[in-house]
Amino acid sequence: MQITQVHRTEQEKVFISVENNEGAVLQPGKVVEFSQTTTDADQGRLVELVDAVVNLTTGIAGKIAGVVETTIATGEVGRVQVYGPANVRASASIAAGEMVVASSINATNQAHVTAASESTAVGPKYRDAVVGWTLEAGPNATNATVFVSCL
Repeated sequence: MQITQVHRTEQEKVFISVENNEGAVLQPGKVVEFSQTTTDADQGRLVELVDAVVNLTTGIAGKIAGVVETTIATGEVGRVQVYGPANVRASASIAAGEMVVASSINATNQAHVTAASESTAVGPKYRDAVVGWTLEAGPNATNATVFVSCL
């Protein structure tokens, strides 16, 4: 785990090192989940894009790992952010103060966040898809400033 140095002008951010198990490049701002594997050494290390639509009963395929910081090539190791403010890909413009969850609404909006539905946010599997809370009204329909809280 990597934690940025605490100082007065920049908010703290926490990162973990992961290996890209997607089979394609992982792009900054996209949300990844832990890959399911029976290999002990790979558990909690391999990640892939969230590629399912989140719902109350099934959530998504795995627990959210975090938000990709910089491009991670296939099979390479890189960092994902698990705590602190980040620019995250969004499926639509999201209002400030909204809880957001990872979801893939369609092929264009894969591994993006969307506003959580208050009526469905109670399911335990749904909660594993929570990425964090928006800090501002979405600047556009493709990005959101999110306080990531995946720890």
